[in-house]
Amino acid sequence: MYVRCAYFEGDVDPADRERFDRCIIDDVAPQMTRFPGCREVRVLRAREYQDGAPNFYTVIEHYYDSLGDIERALGSENRTAVWNHLNKVMPLFKGRVTHVNHEVDLVTVGS
Repeated sequence: MYVRCAYFEGDVDPADRERFDRCIIDDVAPQMTRFPGCREVRVLRAREYQDGAPNFYTVIEHYYDSLGDIERALGSENRTAVWNHLNKVMPLFKGRVTHVNHEVDLVTVGS
């Protein structure tokens, strides 16, 4: 399994957080579930930071069976729809967004 992560490193003004977060949760993530081959989407919202940790305001994870599936998702029409939603709120975000594709090795509790 593979997961592509979008790391939103930075911050949103407290007055704009509700609007930004609602767009990610109500518009962006549901649209991402329509990516071809997507198995799951998770939105992580930081609540506490360890000293020295990077300031990741939000991380969006989307899961696939293969790197090829990620490539197909990134080339899909649904990605344009995601960007249309994001473009409405990205001016509220002060920072940078980076992406990393991870290979997942799952170790379950009790194994």
